[in-house]
Amino acid sequence: MKPFYQTIFKYLLLFGFIFLSTSCGKTKQDRQNEEGIELLANKKYTEAVKHFTSIIKEDKNYLPAYFNRAIAYSFLNNNRVAINDLNIVIGKQRYEEEAYLNRAILFENQKNYKQAIKDYSHVLNINPRNIKAYHYRGICKYYIEDYKGAIADYKHSIKIGLNSSGVYYNKAVSLDCIGNFKEAIKFYNKAITIDKKLDRAYYARGIAKLKNGDKNGAVKDITKSINMGYKKGSDVLKQIK
Repeated sequence: MKPFYQTIFKYLLLFGFIFLSTSCGKTKQDRQNEEGIELLANKKYTEAVKHFTSIIKEDKNYLPAYFNRAIAYSFLNNNRVAINDLNIVIGKQRYEEEAYLNRAILFENQKNYKQAIKDYSHVLNINPRNIKAYHYRGICKYYIEDYKGAIADYKHSIKIGLNSSGVYYNKAVSLDCIGNFKEAIKFYNKAITIDKKLDRAYYARGIAKLKNGDKNGAVKDITKSINMGYKKGSDVLKQIK
């Protein structure tokens, strides 16, 4: 099983605070930046890239344009260029939490999990209560097979307030990987309680039950996942019946 990214935590999309001017007297760049944000809001990402690029040509030190252009590039799946823009922001604002968080997401998209973990860890040094950073770092640890580290991060994200089917499912998957099937079933239960349509959780719980010696429970869960449209369960069900 692979980790699950909840809808509100889009893996391939870059979310963060879009820089806005908070001063009373807006500059020309501030007004142009807001126009670019409107393009992002309307999902006109190619146009947004061109717009933020024009702002940067006029003022190479206007950091919001780099940050927002990175967001536009990320929606276009141009992670490498997006990272370059975030590097500029980080180079001039090393304390910036969202720049590091978003760069970590981009590294994760590139499967550069160790670098992503490094950035997520930096975010947590800045803000120890950043729920996304704990959850996402846990996913990266899973992919480098640090299952106990992943479980610890999921546990902490839950402790500080994350209550989602995604984090419970992901914790269950990592528990599966270390052979703690009884505990994994417990967290699959939590994921299903929150999202009763999470077909992969029924399938995964069924596999955990099978490994834990509950064949009848396994058949029931895997059958339900198939009925919900999770096709992967069909071959498995044939083998265990």
